[in-house]
Amino acid sequence: MSAGTDHKGTNPFPMNNLRYVDAIPGIEAFYPLFMTTGWNERLGLTRDALATALAGSFYGVCAYDGDTLVAAGRLLSDGAYQCFLCDLIVHPDHQGRGIGKELVRRLLGHAKSHGIRWMQLTSARGKRGFYEKLGFTARSEEAPGMDIWL
Repeated sequence: MSAGTDHKGTNPFPMNNLRYVDAIPGIEAFYPLFMTTGWNERLGLTRDALATALAGSFYGVCAYDGDTLVAAGRLLSDGAYQCFLCDLIVHPDHQGRGIGKELVRRLLGHAKSHGIRWMQLTSARGKRGFYEKLGFTARSEEAPGMDIWL
């Protein structure tokens, strides 16, 4: 049985009404999607703080099934040569259908069309292979990525 299919081999969530929108999602639609990730257990963001984060985005793309936001991704950028892909989220009920791949394709296209030459990201546990299939490579030991939680 493949991802996104039930025991009969049919898709329990048909995507007849799936549409992509080049926009930063509104907080009312994004907050419930964000909460499906479990990230807020560590971050503890309020709706207002998350709305501020969204407002600071360079670009965003969303996927809607009917009127329901089922996936989103966004970029932060200096507007010159680099950007950071963040908050790529596909609702668990809609994963495994190519939605995330399409969001990344659109994010990459937008960055390229604006002269951005370097996209970075951090991935959730177990998602490295997803990004590698899309052309991303892990940072080498010669130039490792680093972070600090404040």
